Amino acid sequence: MPPAPPRSPFDDPVPAPAAPVATAGAARAAVTALLSDTGRATVAPLGAVHLVVTELVANAFRHADGMTGFDARVDADGAALVVTVDDGDERTPVETPGVLDDPAALGGRGWPLVRLLAATCRTDPRPEGGKRITVTFPLRPR
Repeated sequence: MPPAPPRSPFDDPVPAPAAPVATAGAARAAVTALLSDTGRATVAPLGAVHLVVTELVANAFRHADGMTGFDARVDADGAALVVTVDDGDERTPVETPGVLDDPAALGGRGWPLVRLLAATCRTDPRPEGGKRITVTFPLRPR
């Protein structure tokens, strides 16, 4: 029998959150609670994870009239924290080359920061419209 293909955190279904998340602060709290409840820690500093979560939620409100979904979970293999943010805008985030190195830039740093700090980052269209952004962060071994 051939070996099973490697699992991807993007393959796991996204369950409904235990409690609605409507703000960046609530999203950060949900991530912190998940890590605490599971006794897990990310390889990246928690502040970096919080920054990415804040950027994704803030951008959903700034560019897409708010979130239509949020989830944070540990993947099926227990190797990564997976965070998803859904919104109603079908446009994918835009990255301006060099914006992180330009002290005079007035904005546009959010998406490049997300891509810099998250281990993986993916944007997928939603069947009902809009998009889902999924980011992952490796977890420290137990």
